[in-house]
Amino acid sequence: MSRRSTILAAVLSLAPVFSAASIAMPMGGSFTGRVDSQTPQVLGPNEVKLRQTASGINTGPGTPLDGAQVQWVETVTLKNGQGPVEGTITFTTPGGSTSSRYKGTVTTDAQGRVTASGTYRDGPATGEFAGTKGNGTFSLAYSSKTDFAGQWQGEVTLPGQKSSKR
Repeated sequence: MSRRSTILAAVLSLAPVFSAASIAMPMGGSFTGRVDSQTPQVLGPNEVKLRQTASGINTGPGTPLDGAQVQWVETVTLKNGQGPVEGTITFTTPGGSTSSRYKGTVTTDAQGRVTASGTYRDGPATGEFAGTKGNGTFSLAYSSKTDFAGQWQGEVTLPGQKSSKR
């Protein structure tokens, strides 16, 4: 076999791997949620620690997480309406689930509007999401004491795929 034939055979044998691995998978999403439970612990004057759970839906047309059920479990520590938040968000679809740890900051403005923003890192996943790795940012805003909406975006590597922006 000539050197050219060997190179061509090697390239052709890798073509299916590269074509499957190079599929860009947009993964950005929007979500809506509602606080399901909240346990406050007063820490001092104008300071409270909240442990809360929430549930909702993710949207992101054309992505594997479109329509996913979303669960949040988090701890928020507020002093004068400001402070850190950390927790876990889990997206569940019929094909599997993926969880991410997140950290951020909650702020309350002079009109009482509550927002949060921060970063996340993908963690345990099951089913079609097993092996997912990534990280990114999120932001959200409350429209009432219990309802909120937000967005997330970042970079993800799904099993068998290269990184893509989400």
